[in-house]
Amino acid sequence: MTLEERAGGVDVYHAPSREKWGGLMGSIEVVSPRSAFFSGGYDSLPYQVLAMGEDRVYLWKSPGGGAATGSEELADYSRVAQLLTTDVLRANLQPAHPDSLPVLNTWDHVAYLTAEGGAIRPDAPLTRGELALALCALLEADNKDTSFADPFPDVTDPDCARAVAYLASYGILTGYEDGTFRPDAPVSRAAFAVALHRCQFAAPVGRYGSREDFSDVPDGFWAGAYLDSALVLGWMSGYDDGTFRPSLSVTRAQAATALNRVLGRDASRTAVPDGTNPFSDLPADHWACANVLEAAGALPEMPEGIVAVPEDALPRETDAAFFRSPTEGWAVCGTSLRRTTNGGDTWRTVGQPLTPEVSDLFFFDDRRGLLLGTDARGAWQVWETDDGGESWRDLILNILWGLDFPTEAFPLDEDFWKAVVSARLRPAGTDAVYLTVRYVPYESIYARDFTAYAQCVLTTAEPGHYAVPASA
Repeated sequence: MTLEERAGGVDVYHAPSREKWGGLMGSIEVVSPRSAFFSGGYDSLPYQVLAMGEDRVYLWKSPGGGAATGSEELADYSRVAQLLTTDVLRANLQPAHPDSLPVLNTWDHVAYLTAEGGAIRPDAPLTRGELALALCALLEADNKDTSFADPFPDVTDPDCARAVAYLASYGILTGYEDGTFRPDAPVSRAAFAVALHRCQFAAPVGRYGSREDFSDVPDGFWAGAYLDSALVLGWMSGYDDGTFRPSLSVTRAQAATALNRVLGRDASRTAVPDGTNPFSDLPADHWACANVLEAAGALPEMPEGIVAVPEDALPRETDAAFFRSPTEGWAVCGTSLRRTTNGGDTWRTVGQPLTPEVSDLFFFDDRRGLLLGTDARGAWQVWETDDGGESWRDLILNILWGLDFPTEAFPLDEDFWKAVVSARLRPAGTDAVYLTVRYVPYESIYARDFTAYAQCVLTTAEPGHYAVPASA
């Protein structure tokens, strides 16, 4: 392996195959200032962020394609390539002036949509200032308390100014040519789609197969790739008339729904208990009521009718547990399913040893339930019971394909499931549960560390039969 420095970076070559095949294995690109990551077109699939500095960003650029070697050099090329994974490079690249790379907080239910005077204004346009505050609240980094120079004289609110300055330092949000930010200006649907990608330093992903283009998005449209990507990833959708309406202002309810989908927090099917909604202008039948409440931090931690798992009552080495009431619950310990009817004072083993490695479970009633886990091949699967856990069978996932999961963006349905990194069951209420998966988009060929969320809802219509409602 040989390194060659040049202006703006270092090229890495496989020396034995260089003369005959070129041998380029990749390049470390140094971009300064770091805010130029987006304006310079580095947010594309061949580039991955290795490290962030105070005034620059370090990227790995893959040359694409397969190993550019002959058969004699292939084994050696592959061995060297193992030393050039992004994980290895990140662990060994130490900037002189390091800074944080913000990541979206997908593990906490952070509130990011604020109300004024008891009104949440779901159908009002989202402003640029409100977008800055929302994204800043959702991004996790250890430098968010650092003071960044505010480059925009028209941002006067202190909280908004701090959020805008922080995001502008990374290029996530930018101002206008006249030097203003215009915090009260509405955010267009196109600009919002771009921001959804930028706040996680992710390139837009392509689409597999063909579909009709949006009639109002011309070829070469400045945000066209992002609109397509937001559609493929399920973050946003077009209209029934075949338009996307990119210049239309995105509403606060639309923004909350899209952001919740990005975060794996889509609450569109969550049951909202009476008395939960504190906002005077958010009707219970509003199409995005639950998502707006989720974004505002107003939904209860547990859906109505679901109780928290009493950890001190669980058997030792519990892998997953679910309680329908303070007294009735189930726990999986290795290959054993156990049940209690007295709040955990005693547990009895139910059924035969389990074959999957279980990570989650949910019971609709004392007989009908679901298990989520991986089979012997490490593939994610859902199992169902209608006899209280005495016996389990595969839930045929064909009923899920083509609905809320983006299987149409993959060559084959099974390719989507191979791309799943993790999965979970999340209660939406006593009679519905979310199946949420985190997966690698099919066309993220090089950006393997970019993952997205997809979600569907399982409900029971009768024993042994599951209905999958369409998304709101």
